Formats: sequence, C-alpha cells, structure tokens
Amino acid sequence: MKSSKARLLATRELIGLEVTVTKSTDPSLRGKKGTVVDETMKTITIRTAAGEKLLNKSAVTIRVEFPSESIEIDGTELLQRPEERLKKLWRKAR
Repeated sequence: MKSSKARLLATRELIGLEVTVTKSTDPSLRGKKGTVVDETMKTITIRTAAGEKLLNKSAVTIRVEFPSESIEIDGTELLQRPEERLKKLWRKAR
C-alpha cells in the first residue's frame, strides 16, 4: 500500500516537477535527474543536462523533489493517463 504522500503525488500533475530515477530495470537510467516535460499513459519524459529521456513508468521508481521534502513513488502507481488521475481527484473532492 502506498503512503498518503505518494497517493497525493499520484493525483497531481507531474509536468514541471524535478525528479530523480532511484530504481530502474534499465541500469543506464538509475540516477538520472531532470524536469518532467511530458507524460503519457505509459511514459514520462524528463529533460536532463544531456537532453530528453523517455522513461517507461512500469520500469522505474522516481523520487520527486520538493523544497521541504522528497517523495518516492513506483512508476506502476502512475500507469494511467494524467487527465484520468486528475479526474479521480476531482470526483473525490466533490
């Protein structure tokens, strides 16, 4: 079960957030840092110093950096369209 902070993150827009890949099935992606510039149902694109990297959500765990804390979330918990995650949040808030 994911923590309440990870649950909150899963219902947010990720574009613009700073992320670091902490775990990946592809060893070359571990430790990559960047800003999320695009998100689809199955992928996240981050802009790094070396260019843009496409991350498969089902293959990574990311840490999102906030000024006061960082939250780690498994990419499989994000496997849906971003707009669908936001709709679920809106429905729960009403």
